[in-house]
Amino acid sequence: MGGGGRKFHLFFGRDNAVPRSRAKDRWGNPVTAAGGEAVRHLDDTVTAYLALARDTGEHLKATLIADPAMVMAHVLRGYFFLLMGSGPLKARVLKSLEAAAAAAEGATPREQAHVQALRHWLADDAGKAVAAWEAILAESPRDVLALRLAHHAYFYAGAAGDMRASLDRAAKAWDESVPGYGFVLGMRAFALEEQGELAAAEDTGRQAVGINPDDPWAVHAVAHVMETADRHGEGIAWIDDLQPYWSKANNFRYHLVWHRALLQLDRGETHAVLIEYDKSLWDAKSDEYLDLCNDVSLLLRLEMLGVDVGARWRPLAEKVAERTDEHILAFIDCHFVAALAGDGRLKAAREMVAGMHAKGGAFEIGAAVGDALLAHRENDHRRAAKLLADARPDIVRMGGSHAQRDLFEMMLIDATVKSDDRAGAKALLAERTAAKPNDPWSWRAYARALRELREPAVEAEARADELAGS
Repeated sequence: MGGGGRKFHLFFGRDNAVPRSRAKDRWGNPVTAAGGEAVRHLDDTVTAYLALARDTGEHLKATLIADPAMVMAHVLRGYFFLLMGSGPLKARVLKSLEAAAAAAEGATPREQAHVQALRHWLADDAGKAVAAWEAILAESPRDVLALRLAHHAYFYAGAAGDMRASLDRAAKAWDESVPGYGFVLGMRAFALEEQGELAAAEDTGRQAVGINPDDPWAVHAVAHVMETADRHGEGIAWIDDLQPYWSKANNFRYHLVWHRALLQLDRGETHAVLIEYDKSLWDAKSDEYLDLCNDVSLLLRLEMLGVDVGARWRPLAEKVAERTDEHILAFIDCHFVAALAGDGRLKAAREMVAGMHAKGGAFEIGAAVGDALLAHRENDHRRAAKLLADARPDIVRMGGSHAQRDLFEMMLIDATVKSDDRAGAKALLAERTAAKPNDPWSWRAYARALRELREPAVEAEARADELAGS
C-alpha cells in the first residue's frame, strides 16, 4: 500500500471509502485512525481521564467527530460507560462494542485486544478483561489506558499486590521524559499505601503531585497515607492546600471531601462534619456510585459516633431504590443496602441482599455484610457482630480501599460492644489500638470496654485525651 511519510501508513478496511492511517499516540503506541487530528483528540481524552477531568467526555466527542470509525474511540466510550458503575449506562455499552468490533478489522493487535477486554468486561468477566490488559502491557508497557484500567480492576478485586505488580512490570518503560509519568507515580503511590508501605507511598505520591498537581488520584493517595497513620491535622492541611487543583476534578472531588471528613471525625469534630456533609459532600443531582458510597459511609460513621443525622437517609434511599437490581459491584451493593435500611425500607433492602446471594462470588460476601447491616439497623447486634466476624477475612475481596472497608471494622466493634460481648470488644479494640495507635476514637472505646470489664482504663483514657484534637 502507499505510504504517507515515516509517521503514517495508509490502508483500507472493509469500507474503502474511508482511508485509515496509523500514527503513534502520545506514548508511542500505533493507533488506527482517519488522521493525526483524531489521534491527538484521543490522547487528550486519555489524559483527561487520568486527571479525572470534567471535560473528558468533551474530548471523546471531539475524537469521534474527527473520526467516527475510530476503533479506540468506541472502545473508550464503552470503557467509560462501565467505569460509571450504572445499570442504564452499562446497557449502552453493547452499541459501543459493536462499533469497535466493526472498526477493528485491520486495526493493530493492541487495539483488537482492547476490543476483547471490553467484551469480557461487559460480560462481567473482570478476570479475562484484566488478562487482556496485562497482555497488552506485556507488549506495550506505555499503554497508560490499559495500565489504569488494570489498576482499577485490581482495586475492586481487593488485590493490592496485583495493583503494585502490574505497575512494577511496566515501570522500566516510564520516566520523567514520558508524558503522563506523574499519573503512573500516583497509581504506584496508591498501590504502595494499600500494601501498607506508607513511607514509600507518601514519597511517591508527593513526587507525583510535584510533577502534576492536577492529579487528584495522587493527592488522594497521600491523603490515604495520612488517614491510615492518623496524621489528622497534616492530612486536612494537605487536602486543603491542594484544593485549587483537585476541586477542578469530576465527581471524584467529593471523595477528597470525604477523606477530609474522615480526618475531622478522627479528631472528634462531628458537628463540623455534619455541616461539611450538607455543604460540600451531598449533591442532590448526582447518582454516581462513588458519591452515594461516600454519603452512606459518612452517615453510618456519624451514627455510630452518636450523631443524629436526621432525615438525610431519605434522599439517598430514593436514589438507590431504582437501582437495586443492577448488582455492578458487591462493594456498591452493600452501601445501597445501608441506604435503604437507613430510611427504614427494610423489605427492599432484604430483597437486594437476596439478589446478592443469588449472584454468588464476591456478591456472596457482600450479601453477608448486607445481612449484617440490616441486623445492625434492627438492633440485633449479636447477629450483626457474628455475621461481620465470619465475613471479616473475606471482605477485602469486595474491593475498595482500607479506608472504605474500615467502615465494616467500626461496625463490627460497635455491634460487639452493643451486644454486651465485653471480652470480644476488648480484644477487637486492643487489636485496633495496636494497628492505629494515634486514633482517639479507638482509644476512647477501648477505655470504655476496659471499664465495663472492671479493668484499669486510666492509660487508655489518657491516650484518648492526648490525641483528641491532634
